Amino acid sequence: MKTIKSILITAIILTTVSLNAQDRRNTGSRNNKSVATQQRKDNNSSRNKQERTITVNSRPSKTYDKVNRSNVNYKKADPKVVAVRSRGQSGMKTVSHNSKNYYYNSGVFYRKYNNNFVKVAPPTGLRISILPEGHIRVAINSRNYFYFEGTFYRESGNEYIVETPPVGAIVYALPADYEKVNVDGAILYEFNGILYERVSYNGKRAYQVVGYLD
Repeated sequence: MKTIKSILITAIILTTVSLNAQDRRNTGSRNNKSVATQQRKDNNSSRNKQERTITVNSRPSKTYDKVNRSNVNYKKADPKVVAVRSRGQSGMKTVSHNSKNYYYNSGVFYRKYNNNFVKVAPPTGLRISILPEGHIRVAINSRNYFYFEGTFYRESGNEYIVETPPVGAIVYALPADYEKVNVDGAILYEFNGILYERVSYNGKRAYQVVGYLD
């Protein structure tokens, strides 16, 4: 009788040890899978960040400093179309700068005129707390800028401040309401007083800051 009990006890002990070992193997497997998944996410995140970064290593061959607007010939005879929103403030954040209110949504800024919201370029010095989704990091002169829809930002504490971009900065695209201009015989692109030249960057069409309007 004692022998049968001893056998049963031994069998129970062996079964428990086996189950515990299996649990440890399963837990380890799950942990390994979790670690591998996180590593893949981190790698993907790292690649995505790298893809959204433009590192500038050279200055443009010719620059245009403080070009007088009277010397600029715009290619379009008709004035640019200004985007207007007739809807209310739903989804928009209010940002105040120099006692003026700007309305901000998805990286685009508006001012309110006659109960309409008119798209405008944000002034230098205006601050936001979160960068718009889809922004590009531009690394130039050992400094990082962040670009979205014609606006450049610099990190300042826990905020991002609108800044004038340095000559040489490169971006992949300009806002739809840019203007094509002729400056001293050169065809350039102007947006918010910034002059760009079309260039090739890593085999892709891009635009490089070459000067400013006065």
